[in-house]
Amino acid sequence: MAGAFASHTTPAEKFLPSAAAGAIVLLAAVWPQSTEAQSRASTAEPSLASCGEFLPPRQQVGNKLVGPDECLIISDDIVFNLKGKPFRRLELRISGTVAGFAVKQGQRVGYFNDAPELVFTQSGNNGPRFAGVGRYEGATGHGMSLFLPLNAADWNGKLFVTAHGAGPYGGVGALIPRHADADFNPLANVNRYVGLMIDRGYAVAHTLRSSSIIGGDVVVTLDDGTVLAKNNVSSHAGFIAGFTGIAENIVRQRLGHDSQRRYFYGFSAGSMMGRHVQYQPGANKGLDGRRLFDGFLLDDAGGGMWLPILKVDGRDVLFAGRDAERFVPQIDLSHALYLGDTGDFLKLKRENARLLVQKGLGDRHRMYEIRGVSHFDAGQTSLPDLVPETLDLGGLMESFIDMLDRWVEKGIAPPPARSDVPEIAGSEHDGESHNPAIALPEVACPLGERFVFPPAHGVSRRSFQETAFAAFDGTNLEPLDGHGGFVDMNHNGMRDRRETIREAWARLGLIKPGEPFGRRAYVACIAIAAAKLVSEGFLPPGLIAWYVKRAELEAGDLAQ
Repeated sequence: MAGAFASHTTPAEKFLPSAAAGAIVLLAAVWPQSTEAQSRASTAEPSLASCGEFLPPRQQVGNKLVGPDECLIISDDIVFNLKGKPFRRLELRISGTVAGFAVKQGQRVGYFNDAPELVFTQSGNNGPRFAGVGRYEGATGHGMSLFLPLNAADWNGKLFVTAHGAGPYGGVGALIPRHADADFNPLANVNRYVGLMIDRGYAVAHTLRSSSIIGGDVVVTLDDGTVLAKNNVSSHAGFIAGFTGIAENIVRQRLGHDSQRRYFYGFSAGSMMGRHVQYQPGANKGLDGRRLFDGFLLDDAGGGMWLPILKVDGRDVLFAGRDAERFVPQIDLSHALYLGDTGDFLKLKRENARLLVQKGLGDRHRMYEIRGVSHFDAGQTSLPDLVPETLDLGGLMESFIDMLDRWVEKGIAPPPARSDVPEIAGSEHDGESHNPAIALPEVACPLGERFVFPPAHGVSRRSFQETAFAAFDGTNLEPLDGHGGFVDMNHNGMRDRRETIREAWARLGLIKPGEPFGRRAYVACIAIAAAKLVSEGFLPPGLIAWYVKRAELEAGDLAQ
């Protein structure tokens, strides 16, 4: 049975091993060498033919009866979290139906969804919408990777449901090795942060869906009998509710009771899915009658969408009056270099935050901008050469996962929003942002400039989404990016010689004019920047030692 799905390896999954290998070589010097790898040899069990017993009852949507109707287990393995606790990993392939709306032309054609006023209206498509039923198939890749503690005593009682970005079926892949006594385990996003979640004792359901930007493999039959063959369920609340129902049923059977909390993590188009569930009236309700998700962790929402706007007769009614009571804690992460092909993605991410504050929801929403990175961090960069040039956001993500849980469980509010726009993050008398965007130590204490449009990607779509690095070498001209524009490393509006590190640091105010730059200054700056982020709650404490060790290696060639 598993052979039927063997060919469905996504391009992203194919490059992850090489990307991880490149970074592990770079970082090997700061990893403990004597500890046992987290991912020990798996103990495979015979594949089960069916998981149909865990299918939830189909749902009546208007005059349509829809829902998952077939569930197959194609593999059943044992993996281990960072503490050595065994988890059962089930790879499921699921088929079924969802009700919704399609358009036949214009923006978002192919996006079969159940919130047309979000998906179509906000995309500028005000044309006719057609009701119908979409059929998705496990044979094309729809399903989930489900991670369950083998022993109920190792479960924290909570379930994380995750959704990948655009492009079909972004899988978890084989869990990369992790070390229990390491200060930090890099490249967590190789596995889409699932490893961080199981390390904290969560059950995790990583969902797989057709989410192409154009088209897809979901076959839609409209109410008038017309068949539209190429659709996706990139943003569909009913779809994620059905899959969450399956996961919850398996959790109950294997671990003895329902999850106490359910959280949602989404990246890019997966974040759009999360906003869809949170914003669309009635969408955040599970098939079991509970709230579907108790909190949302949304990582760089695709295109900055969807926005918290729902107009009726020309008036925005979303979260007006008592409707605001249903809003649950939501953390949005915004990668500051990802402007998209239209150049307005960051603007829209900020607009989402501004609107939520305007609607009185700032106490339940946080937006954290992160400087120096485009859409993909080091764990998801597609070229090995770019891995060491790209920021690793795994340390931040560790903190954000814990931050969301404390917010929901204990009412402990996260730090204030962070943005380079004063309107979002507060302003001082001089108009500067009181809580500026997060700068990881390698951005706060730069040895060069991180920029979008890596030359290796030319003008491809991926060029907008990945990051390259140019060193302050004091010799060469400022580089040209993959789109032919110059990288203005000193921000003076003209292409000229790259600064030395000392010149750049003097311009940035990191050293005084005439003050020498050297190894000690660099390591001290990195240590202070890391400690500040730890004290603010954005990084785990172990990152201070990890950053210092790496800085000492990087500073080996710098003058004293």
